[in-house]
Amino acid sequence: MLALATTTSLALSLGTAPQLSRRVPCILASADECVVFSTLAQRRSVAKYDASKAVPDTIVQAALEAAILAPNHFLTEPWRFYDCGTATRDKLCALNEDKRGMFEGVPGWMVVSVATEYDDAGAISTKKGLEDHAAVACAIQNMMLSFSDDGVGSKWMTGALGIAPEKILETVGADAEAERFMGVIWYGYPASPLDPEGKVPPRKLGLDGVLKNLD
Repeated sequence: MLALATTTSLALSLGTAPQLSRRVPCILASADECVVFSTLAQRRSVAKYDASKAVPDTIVQAALEAAILAPNHFLTEPWRFYDCGTATRDKLCALNEDKRGMFEGVPGWMVVSVATEYDDAGAISTKKGLEDHAAVACAIQNMMLSFSDDGVGSKWMTGALGIAPEKILETVGADAEAERFMGVIWYGYPASPLDPEGKVPPRKLGLDGVLKNLD
């Protein structure tokens, strides 16, 4: 596998299907043992990390491979990833001195953007733009689930960073004309291990509040 975590910036735009060698489907022991739901339940936003433990390159690679398996209309592959090395993380931390202490406690920073078409105002509002935006969101979820499956915590950060999206894209060398900021994915081994039996925040609407069964 390619070692990606050590690069300062990384843009993946692959034209062929990735060769996934790490994941092997397992046979469920019983009908009620659902690995997918266990992984979903284990993936919670993690804010505190064990900075003394580095995430192996193979785990980062596997998470990126999972990300680009996300559904995307006409296989546009609109996702772009920038895995930030130490120098780039330092530059990002310096963009908000008030939060530098918190930022420096996060070992892994993955900047994610979308490359799509935009309206006359430069916003994402066209049919293709909205579809590509949704595809990148799916890719981010895939990546975070893959991290979780390997015991690595993550958190999808956007406005709470307190940094203008344009400054983040500039810092990682993204094409400001072609790309728009989707978020920073923090990742690393959590200070407390992930718990597949952990409590999931309750949904106020629940399934009954969002589902209509039609004839």
